[in-house]
Amino acid sequence: MEIKYKLEEIDFLGFQLFTASKSNRIMKKRRNGWVQLTLLVLIIGIYFYQQDNVFMSGFFGLVGVVTGIFYPKYFNWRYKKHYSNFIKDNYRQRVGEVSIIDITKEYVYSKGKAGESKILLKEIDEVSDTMHHFFLKISSGQTLIIPKREIEDVELLRVELELIGLKIIDELDWEWK
Repeated sequence: MEIKYKLEEIDFLGFQLFTASKSNRIMKKRRNGWVQLTLLVLIIGIYFYQQDNVFMSGFFGLVGVVTGIFYPKYFNWRYKKHYSNFIKDNYRQRVGEVSIIDITKEYVYSKGKAGESKILLKEIDEVSDTMHHFFLKISSGQTLIIPKREIEDVELLRVELELIGLKIIDELDWEWK
């Protein structure tokens, strides 16, 4: 099965955010930053409360609550902006370029502006099926991104991938949050 498609910035961004959401290190960083910042602000509020400074203790208490509620949204916004800038700097030569993937019973052939590759099927660890993309994770650490909007029959591709023995992980409900 041969697939021709163009990758846009949104595809690279989707991949980066998907990968970040599956990274224990990044999720730990998010959780630790959230807890530490919220606690720090609340501890400052408690300090001012002990000093009988009601205004400052109330202010820092309010900031602590707001931080506790909105830090996850801020973190997501910051990472999305970081990856958007990263993509503009590092992938601009690949955006809009035609790529071709040919899937056979033994190999996945990939051809694009950067070159060609022949990947053994046994080297593909998994295929993540999200709402907008297929991500074919290769054992070398690279990933092939296939945007669903460029595929005429998504279900046919899914069936083809299963028939050749690739493990498909259903991530259809995934979203960056």
